[in-house]
Amino acid sequence: MQQPFKNNIAITTVNLGRIVYMNVAPVYYGLDNGLKPDWLNIVSAPPSILNNMMVKNELDISPVSSVAYAKNQDEWLLLPDLSIACFGRVMSVILVSKKPFEKLTDNKVIITDKSAAAAELLKLLFSIKRVKPVFETMPIQCPDEVKKYAEAALIIGDKALKEKWELHFDHIYDLGQMWLELTDLPFVFALWAVRKSFADKKPEVVSSIIKLFDISKEQGKKNLEDIAKKASEILGIDIDICRKYYELLDYNLDPLQLKGLTSFFEKLYHKKILPKKVQLRFFDSN
Repeated sequence: MQQPFKNNIAITTVNLGRIVYMNVAPVYYGLDNGLKPDWLNIVSAPPSILNNMMVKNELDISPVSSVAYAKNQDEWLLLPDLSIACFGRVMSVILVSKKPFEKLTDNKVIITDKSAAAAELLKLLFSIKRVKPVFETMPIQCPDEVKKYAEAALIIGDKALKEKWELHFDHIYDLGQMWLELTDLPFVFALWAVRKSFADKKPEVVSSIIKLFDISKEQGKKNLEDIAKKASEILGIDIDICRKYYELLDYNLDPLQLKGLTSFFEKLYHKKILPKKVQLRFFDSN
């Protein structure tokens, strides 16, 4: 397949972020299978690390937590039609708990420092339901650690899919499903952003990368069975779980997802979690 930006054109290396979890595999499928040009350097890391690298100008383009975009809206622009979203159950962002959600006031709840969007969504859900737990940030490796240190914990990414949490906890809450029940809208966990300063200097490069993503994502959608099989083999997760997981995720950013994203930002602003209102600004090749 002809690449939208030829390898033989002299170009400065572009640093592109990639979330280390299996959730982004369909978006990067084409890039993983011959589409990546030599000038594109892909850096894999947890969402929070990618957020910080974007802030420090160590990445030019990257998936970022939706909350990270909100906090850096003046410095970043969004790429069109790219997100990690769900309409209801998501499976990889869950609260595991010894007690019902409404009974966790004054109880310790462990939150992750790996994803700003998941952590802020959980805090928002607690606030809306007028539940006031005591939050503590720490890494969690297994169910026994949650039982030892807290009443509940936010678990994200591959770890949420791999462990059989339901065997260890009476209460499992899927945050994507909770958001749907609250708003009847999809939830957008991550967006792809470009640093505005980079986009201003190299708009043609950004346009090329957008084309690369369009092709890569379309190839991914056509090869979900291969992606699920590979994820199953690498992570030791049952392939049926992998298939279901990818079926639940949506990588577009259509009007309904934008409505869900706007609703999330408005609620965070209303609860004073965000200091100012958020405007969605997209990269425009023109």
